[in-house]
Amino acid sequence: MKLSEAVQRTIDLAARIWQYWEAELPKRHPNYPLVNPGEDDGPPPPEEKQLRQFLAGLPEDLLYKLASLMSLGRGDFAVDGLVERYQELKRFGNPEWVVDLMMDKPALADYLSEWLEELQNNKINVDNRPLKRTRSRK
Repeated sequence: MKLSEAVQRTIDLAARIWQYWEAELPKRHPNYPLVNPGEDDGPPPPEEKQLRQFLAGLPEDLLYKLASLMSLGRGDFAVDGLVERYQELKRFGNPEWVVDLMMDKPALADYLSEWLEELQNNKINVDNRPLKRTRSRK
């Protein structure tokens, strides 16, 4: 699977999750967006399980790339920090933690959409560009 395909699938599922909660939470919480302690949010949408399974089933390399792009879309760093973020996730993260990290972001679809725009503005095709440090020849 190409990274761009994984991104699009993630955006689609995450957007449906966001839409579900945007519709359901106001029905369940009278003071929404304020949520009082003890109020029940109700059951999660089926897309949450689908997204978690999809992310958990990705090869580690692809998962770390996807998480790096999410961080780029969040504005955690500029495009030139993409390789460093990827390397950091590979070094210190583990797949389960990275999946949890991504699932914990309600605006995941927006973050990934933002990176698409950022990379397009910088004329970067992620499917053709490895996120690894390259050695320069002498």
